[in-house]
Amino acid sequence: MEENVTTIEAPKKRSTFLTVLCILSFIGSGGGLLYSVYQYATFESTYPAQMEKLTTALEQLEDAGIDSGFMYKSAENGIITLEKMSQNLELVSGSQCLALLLSLIGVFLMFKMKKNGFYLYTLVNYFGLLVPLVLIDFDAALTNVMIGGVITTIFVIMYAVNLKQME
Repeated sequence: MEENVTTIEAPKKRSTFLTVLCILSFIGSGGGLLYSVYQYATFESTYPAQMEKLTTALEQLEDAGIDSGFMYKSAENGIITLEKMSQNLELVSGSQCLALLLSLIGVFLMFKMKKNGFYLYTLVNYFGLLVPLVLIDFDAALTNVMIGGVITTIFVIMYAVNLKQME
């Protein structure tokens, strides 16, 4: 007599390290998404005050004889960024929100131990770094993109270390 034996495989257990990474990514991407929506909703009302602050800062630096250096360049880049944002607000905010939403989906999939979440997260986060370079201004966004690129690379490496746990 033949016996049918069905074995049930226990689901893989997520490591504490992967859990912490996912929580940090949920906070970062979720907070970024909320900030992008907030920025879109309030941009028109805050734009004049932000522009005035940056213009005043630039004038004060020039009056002090500082017409180069990090602080001066930061104020200049802020003005350029604000001007480009005012011209392309929907496109910039929409692409940021889409990238952050897809990043959250990737993190959720990794939290559920799915490898395809890693590939989605990696693709979307590196693509998201290109958006400001293209839609705002390459030179004005470069410093922020480089900082974001370092943080993204650190997280991608940490997730890649955990890839063997995922299905």
